[in-house]
Amino acid sequence: MLSKHINIILLLAGMALTAACAGSYGKLVSSPVFLDRYRQQTLPADFHYYYCGRSGLPYAVVGIDDTYQFNDRVWFRIDTLDEVYKKIYHLSDLHPHARTMRAADILDPDGNRIGVWFSFYHHTPVRIDPDSGMLDILNPYDPGEDEIRVWD
Repeated sequence: MLSKHINIILLLAGMALTAACAGSYGKLVSSPVFLDRYRQQTLPADFHYYYCGRSGLPYAVVGIDDTYQFNDRVWFRIDTLDEVYKKIYHLSDLHPHARTMRAADILDPDGNRIGVWFSFYHHTPVRIDPDSGMLDILNPYDPGEDEIRVWD
């Protein structure tokens, strides 16, 4: 009987931990609107823009709503909208599984738009620290993804 109660307590604790962790992750949702805004060169001027990867061949460009704190440790600030359009135009299309550039809304765990994403990489983790509110978007490039696997 005691082991049954312990199992139930462990199960409930695990569910609570999973719910807490899941609550701090946002997501990318495709946005044809932002793809059109890029093409028409009407991206929001009040976003802070960053790129990751190489200067002349970036992996991704993000625009972050200026009301959010952004952890830019793997990102480089883009100072002008003209430079934003150039960076997006020069995005690396070397990802082996993606054929088209993706524009996506960056959403917080509650579904609110907190930014925009441009990349040939279609997925990356989006995390918001529940204590500090700091937004963290990982570099989508994974060097291990391009490895050729040889099976014996």
